[in-house]
Amino acid sequence: MPQELNHGPRLSDEEYEAKIIALHRDLPPMPSAEQDRQTRRMALDLAIDHRLGCAFPAERRERLWAIQERVEKRRLWLALRHPLRRFFAKRFARGAQGLAGYLVEEYANVLSRAELERFFGLADGQRPGLPFDTEQISRPRSGG
Repeated sequence: MPQELNHGPRLSDEEYEAKIIALHRDLPPMPSAEQDRQTRRMALDLAIDHRLGCAFPAERRERLWAIQERVEKRRLWLALRHPLRRFFAKRFARGAQGLAGYLVEEYANVLSRAELERFFGLADGQRPGLPFDTEQISRPRSGG
């Protein structure tokens, strides 16, 4: 295993799922902004532990968290445009893909190529993206 991927043991899929479920189960129905922020931070740490290793350096975790905070602000702006998605499905999809691309580009400033591929679960050379069907986005939800 390349040295850059040797960040100690990783959480198994089962351990990761159990910890994520417990993290969200303990939240009140309407968490405060700070509770939401702390939960997102803990979820990022769990994702790092699962995908990269429990010994991933704290300084690099902080850098990834700073990126997540910036992305969250952009995500909120995209969410404000969500009600209009039926009228602007392609633009909404481009915005979401752009946000995903921005996240990956920013993470690439912290993670090596091998770490990026492992974190996002990519095959060698595969580009990350979101699976979108713009027709599905523009259709109203059916009741149920």
